[in-house]
Amino acid sequence: MKLFAKNASASLDKEREFEDIYNRYARKIYGFAIRLSDGDTYLAEEILQTTFMRLWEHWDELENRESVLNYLFASAKNTFLNYCEHETIHHVYEEYVLRHGVEESAESEEKQDADSLENYLRELVESMPPMRKKVFVMSRYQHKTNREIAQELQISEKTVEVHITLALRELRNRLND
Repeated sequence: MKLFAKNASASLDKEREFEDIYNRYARKIYGFAIRLSDGDTYLAEEILQTTFMRLWEHWDELENRESVLNYLFASAKNTFLNYCEHETIHHVYEEYVLRHGVEESAESEEKQDADSLENYLRELVESMPPMRKKVFVMSRYQHKTNREIAQELQISEKTVEVHITLALRELRNRLND
């Protein structure tokens, strides 16, 4: 029970000390954030909140509580720089999309998907038993009729149909997996 009381007391001390620091420095950090953000109050508030949130998260790592103001200024500046970097990346991406068009990107993505599917289908066909593969390739890739395949391979048309049916069933099952 004493351990819990000690932890609760330490937690209250931490909260009080943090609140004291917030009350003492929040206006300074907000003013600094206003200058950094060129008067953007929304961004300044976000910087302020993020800065104090980071202070709270790293509270136990702070070795010197007297230099907390330096930590707050550095954290606010880094938060602003991270925001700027994110905005720059976003802007560059938007410019790229405007120049090259979303349609090109979508078309190339569709082509990649189609190419991937075609490659996967070829792998599946390659893994079929030799006769089934041969019949399927002649039917679907060489566009031969069942009669032509049967004559060329010297098998019955019914056997050709069975091979094609089994090949299609195998492909369907593998694609569903």
